[in-house]
Amino acid sequence: MATFSFRILTALLGFLAFATLFAQAADVIVINEPSSNQHLPSNTEVSIKYTVVGAQAGKYGLWGVDAYYPNSLNVNFQWIQNSNQENVISFSAASGLTTDPAPAGLVDKQYSTTWKTPNCHFFTRYTTSDYTFSLVFIPNYPVLNATQTAPGPQQAVISVPVTIQVNNGTFPKC
Repeated sequence: MATFSFRILTALLGFLAFATLFAQAADVIVINEPSSNQHLPSNTEVSIKYTVVGAQAGKYGLWGVDAYYPNSLNVNFQWIQNSNQENVISFSAASGLTTDPAPAGLVDKQYSTTWKTPNCHFFTRYTTSDYTFSLVFIPNYPVLNATQTAPGPQQAVISVPVTIQVNNGTFPKC
């Protein structure tokens, strides 16, 4: 009997840990493009598409956590040196992107923009064999004062790794 009770308690604690993780993961932004490890050509306009997830206006699922939509979204182009993971460099690819949910938050709302990848001169300095590249989506939330509380958990930063295809065919005029 004690073994059976211990198993039930273990299962219940495991479920509660999962529920806590789920409640904390308030994914109100989904990145549609680029997809993970998508090939992006250098010196080319690429599409950035994202969705603000609807049906969040009330409570977030069964867990009773309010959705907390960011005010805007920034996108950084980031590259990390393969031989030194602490060497992280980035620049802004886009900033202040709209994250307004649909009215009453009942449906998903999609947004898109474009961004031009760096040219071959950039990738001559930061080669694709020496660096890994990604687009990092950073939600912007208002700064709360001491008397304010957030209505729910914040959306985490989303990193989308990309593969760069360098066009050296027109070098040095790329």
